[in-house]
Amino acid sequence: MLTRRSTLFGLAAFTLALLHARDAPATPMVLESSPADGAVVERPPDRVVVRFSTEIDSRSTRISLVGPTGSSSLLIEGRGGPPLRELSIPVPDQGRGGYLVRWDIVASGGDRIQGRLRFRVRE
Repeated sequence: MLTRRSTLFGLAAFTLALLHARDAPATPMVLESSPADGAVVERPPDRVVVRFSTEIDSRSTRISLVGPTGSSSLLIEGRGGPPLRELSIPVPDQGRGGYLVRWDIVASGGDRIQGRLRFRVRE
């Protein structure tokens, strides 16, 4: 009898955990970026685009870019509107060398996530 109760209790706990996990908001992950992290390109792209797996809060987004000169940095902050699944930033041509893009986002569920990608213009 005790074993049967333990089994039923275990199944009930497992079912509740599954239901909770199904209803919990997913943490955004980068699905793709253009250029890809670590890419080596012939010339700077016009824009960097980062696509996420779930919606992010458009009011709480920041994306920035620093080029190889290090002297100029571009920052774009969210201003509101509907949730996003994509961030993009224009790329001022700073010549050959490494570029760094950083983002700071808030998922629709409230989790703050930071990330980065690097790409290089062939020297």
